[in-house]
Amino acid sequence: MQVVRGVPECEDEDLDPEPLCVVNEESTGFRSKLKKIFRRTPKEKVDDDGDSLEAGWSDRGSSSSIRRNAEIWKFGLKCVFRVLKPRSMRTKGASDEEIEQAQIAAATYIRDGLLTLGPTFVKLGQVISTRTDILPKTYTDVLNSLQDDVPAFSGARAKEIVSKELGVPVDEMFTDFSEIPLKAASLGQVHTAYYKGKKVAIKVQRAGLKELFDLDLKNLRKLAVLLDKFDPKADGADRDWVSIYDESERLLYLEIDYINEANNGERFARDFKNVDYVRVPQFYRDISTPRVLVMEFIESLKLTDIKKIESLGLDRNLLAQRTADAFLRQIVETSYFHCDPHPGNLCVDDEGNLVYYDFGMMDELKPNVREGFRKFCTALFAGGPTVSDQTLAKNAKLLVDGVEEAGVLAKGSDRLAVEKLARFFMRSFKNNQLGKSSNNLKETVGTDLQTLTGSNSFRFPSTFTFIFRAFASVEGIGKGLDEGFEIGKLAQPFIERFTDSQQYKNKAQKNFSIFQKATGLNLKDVDIAITSPRKVAYIEETLRSMEDGSLKIRTRSLENEKTLERMVLTQSRSENILIATAFLNVAGFASKRLLEGTGYAGFAFFVFQAIMANIQVKKFDKTQAKFVQKKFTGLDEDKK
Repeated sequence: MQVVRGVPECEDEDLDPEPLCVVNEESTGFRSKLKKIFRRTPKEKVDDDGDSLEAGWSDRGSSSSIRRNAEIWKFGLKCVFRVLKPRSMRTKGASDEEIEQAQIAAATYIRDGLLTLGPTFVKLGQVISTRTDILPKTYTDVLNSLQDDVPAFSGARAKEIVSKELGVPVDEMFTDFSEIPLKAASLGQVHTAYYKGKKVAIKVQRAGLKELFDLDLKNLRKLAVLLDKFDPKADGADRDWVSIYDESERLLYLEIDYINEANNGERFARDFKNVDYVRVPQFYRDISTPRVLVMEFIESLKLTDIKKIESLGLDRNLLAQRTADAFLRQIVETSYFHCDPHPGNLCVDDEGNLVYYDFGMMDELKPNVREGFRKFCTALFAGGPTVSDQTLAKNAKLLVDGVEEAGVLAKGSDRLAVEKLARFFMRSFKNNQLGKSSNNLKETVGTDLQTLTGSNSFRFPSTFTFIFRAFASVEGIGKGLDEGFEIGKLAQPFIERFTDSQQYKNKAQKNFSIFQKATGLNLKDVDIAITSPRKVAYIEETLRSMEDGSLKIRTRSLENEKTLERMVLTQSRSENILIATAFLNVAGFASKRLLEGTGYAGFAFFVFQAIMANIQVKKFDKTQAKFVQKKFTGLDEDKK
């Protein structure tokens, strides 16, 4: 028990309460209500009974926003302390095994708390579980259970919902309705039954989702606003967290409309109608509603069930290739993609065909992003792994055009630095395709990288968040099937086929182009021969400009720029200290209370400004120190 301002608080609910801790049921004072609100937090152990869990979600959806806010933020603070515990253990010399157990305990607490808080936070946990680039494996392994291992509600409750939605008893519409769901997820669960003699899968939505979304998304928007303000953007990417939130909110509301899911599924099926190894269930629209979706039942297994795949004699490498090609087709060709292709939604049948499920969360690239991304892919893969430096330099310009058109590169950025960085990464990519090592990043383009990082030249459209999520899921599946799985290598033939299909209207035009290149009779060479005299004249004109002094050459000294930038920061700090000192002198010599109070207030304000300026100076120095080193360090330690 602890006492805060004379009011005892019981922290251990397993022990008998102290006399003063007993809550007076008739107490209606503000302090009593506030205490009840803050004492309610997610349980560390989740009840496996899905009906009890859903009842808790429904109760939270109807609770006050103040109570819900208190519950969420208190849980968030507890999570922070539990995540920091393994780090403090490391500094105290704990063993790796002890640290790993502490991380697993923290991840388990977070997972169970997210389940207790409701579907909104389960979806958040699902996204986080795919970010192996941010979280250690101990966390992602535990959080992965949120993908398709959420406690289910009873079959009786499912029948009740279906009957209410369809307006007729379940037994009159279906036969052999399964009491135990096939699988349960955050927003609903799937049962099997027979409809007119055909086996169908019936997706039933959980109750009270919209009410919980309305309540929870307000808190998540506040978090997005805070991230926009305090994100240090140390990696040079200017992320718009509010836009990411807005896109997520839009997709989340669409996901709980099962009619919209049927529309998405049918469009996805049309996109793959000419791909014989991709299957999409057929939807029964006449017996579906926004909360109940009836579809064809397709027997399949997870792509992560390697033993079963091998027992069926399926080619794991072929499945990995098909998984990559299907993903690339969505991103590059159709620009309409599945945002959540985790192993529960991307399966395989006994003939080796990919089976997609759950089309609630789909997204489409905007026209400028689509065209820019296609240019990016064309430039990156053009020429194959053995492309010459001259051709690669030309392709780098096209790649930068693509990222600029897609809105990734900010207008007014140092294009020469971006092109140099592009050439480095493109060559590194080609070397990786050949199994070769590349030059050190900082030694090669460190100065240009520093320039771009400092100016936050890169921005990522909100849609990219879901592309990264889908990519992480596909890559995880692919590596499970084939340890050497790399989308970069598998994408080469796909991108080449796509580029050819866009560049040539028909096969005859492609063959004629190949003939021209083989014989040297092509329009490009003719154009070079015609324009060469003009190019020579341009060189002569440039030389004359140099002779008469009219030629202006732009140079840049990054070291001087950074020195001046630091001087501005330190000058701001010094000015605030001087002004604060002046206000303190005014307060010390003032004879009137009002003037004295004004002096102290001004002193406090400018001291705070000086502290903030000092923090900026330290942050600046820390950022610059990263570029003094020859290798990036600290990232792995941060993850640990």
